[in-house]
Amino acid sequence: MIKYINGIAFLFFTLLASSCKDGGCNIVLNSVSFKTTLNPDQATPVRVTNGWSYADGGKCGIIVYNTGKQLVAYDRCVPISNTKLLVEGFEIVDKESGAKWLLMDGTPTQSSECSLKKYGVQTSGELIIISN
Repeated sequence: MIKYINGIAFLFFTLLASSCKDGGCNIVLNSVSFKTTLNPDQATPVRVTNGWSYADGGKCGIIVYNTGKQLVAYDRCVPISNTKLLVEGFEIVDKESGAKWLLMDGTPTQSSECSLKKYGVQTSGELIIISN
C-alpha cells in the first residue's frame, strides 16, 4: 500500500514539475513592492464603465479598467517576457506574439494559456490606488 501511495505522489510531483517547465504559466513576479496613485489625467477615463488607462508601477506599467462593477488592474508585461502590452478595443494585445487577453478579466483569448498578472485596486474618495 505504501509503494502505491509513494508511486502516486511521485507521479503527481513529476507532472507538477513538468507543467511548470514546459507550458505552465510563467506569471510576472512581485519582484518589487509598489503602491501608485493615478494622476487626474489617468483617472478620468477609468471613472466610467469600460474606461481604461495606462499607469506607472508594476514591472512594465499597469492597465487599469472599469468593468462597471469594479476597477481591475493588470501588469502590462507579457507573462513570459518584458514586452509591453497594449489595449485594443476590449482586448489587451501583445503585438510581437499576437497573444490576446480580455480587458474585462485578463483571461487569455488567443495564443496564451496564462492570465495576466492582477494587482489590487482601492478607491479613497477621488483617489485610485493600485498596489501589489
